[in-house]
Amino acid sequence: MTTVPASADLPRAFWLYWSGLSFTALGDAIVYVALPFLALATATHPGSAEVVGLVVLAGSLPRFLGPLLGGLADRSSPRRLLALSAGLRGLAVLGVGLWGLLGQLPLAPLLILAFLNGLLSTLAYATGSALVPRLVSPGALSRANSLGSGALMGAPLVGYGLGGGLIHGLGAPGALLVGVPLILALCAATLGLPPLRAAQAGGRPAPLADLREGLAVIRRSPLLLALLGLSLGLNLALNVMNTRAPLQMATQGRGAADYAIFEMLISGGVLLGIALVTPLAARWSLDTLIGLGRWVLVAGTLGFLDAGVAGWWLGAAVFGVGLGLLEVASTTRAQHLTAPAVRGRVIGALLAVNAVGLSLGAGLAALPLPTSTLMWGLTALLLGLLPLWPAALRRHGRAQRLSASSSA
Repeated sequence: MTTVPASADLPRAFWLYWSGLSFTALGDAIVYVALPFLALATATHPGSAEVVGLVVLAGSLPRFLGPLLGGLADRSSPRRLLALSAGLRGLAVLGVGLWGLLGQLPLAPLLILAFLNGLLSTLAYATGSALVPRLVSPGALSRANSLGSGALMGAPLVGYGLGGGLIHGLGAPGALLVGVPLILALCAATLGLPPLRAAQAGGRPAPLADLREGLAVIRRSPLLLALLGLSLGLNLALNVMNTRAPLQMATQGRGAADYAIFEMLISGGVLLGIALVTPLAARWSLDTLIGLGRWVLVAGTLGFLDAGVAGWWLGAAVFGVGLGLLEVASTTRAQHLTAPAVRGRVIGALLAVNAVGLSLGAGLAALPLPTSTLMWGLTALLLGLLPLWPAALRRHGRAQRLSASSSA
């Protein structure tokens, strides 16, 4: 593969979408840092993992609705869906933030906010993933995905630190209110997007049929199947870390301040991984980069075997590099393997299956198990998934050779 020339290949519409996405990701990061500490304030026992686990689980459950949301992304105007998702999220965060300023927040509104935020974020992700290949040329897709992933995972590098500082100065409810205008930025950005029609005209989303169709496309592709398995394990690992990291920072360090650094290091590692994709892709294929990213993820989990804050920080940075490599390389590879008319449904099916991993991760982290035991288990799981990708590449190569010989 060759390096794609810079910005000339990316149209103004993409940059508008990217700018709105960046500001919204910044606001999301503030909300992400604030929610666990709002939840901990509702716990009857200090340091309880159950309430954080419930909030993380509530934010993960909407991914089970991926087939419905992916069907909407295929059959609706992307501009309308992006504006709707950002607008409703901003209103929900505003309501909970004002409630927290006026009085003690119970757990229920936090769970509702986490669910709505997860639902609308999933809709925006499915819509954006199907939209970007329609905005840019095929040769610029890898660069556009790198920039999009940088917005979604890199903007939080500032947002997590900002969130930690806002929680310290204004309290968690005040931090939520600061995030509202940032989340709403995507609404403004959509005004400049072209009025693209739905990728598939006519029909209404049918979640079960859309799920079957998306899974059928994945089932026919060994590479998509392997990416699904790798992503399933990765999402499980992420939710275990998402639940246990605030508790680890609270018991071993300075709480919100150290947790913000932890998330900043993950985001910094992701930025580095994303930045490495373009130069590495000039020498190696996307398939090779996906293989490399798997090993970097395993190396990152080794840092979480250390109970100290420094070990978790180191693990977060390394894990983030692997996450950044995999995010861009696997997203671009999946888009190349999927027809435009069914991209939303394939993404929705992937999100629905990944929700199983997210739910299992949140559930495991809420169990009264030592964090060290969970981290050893995650390392073993990711090691066990390593052979999936080489096996898929061999199957894909055989299928291509058979197809070439039959057509000849």
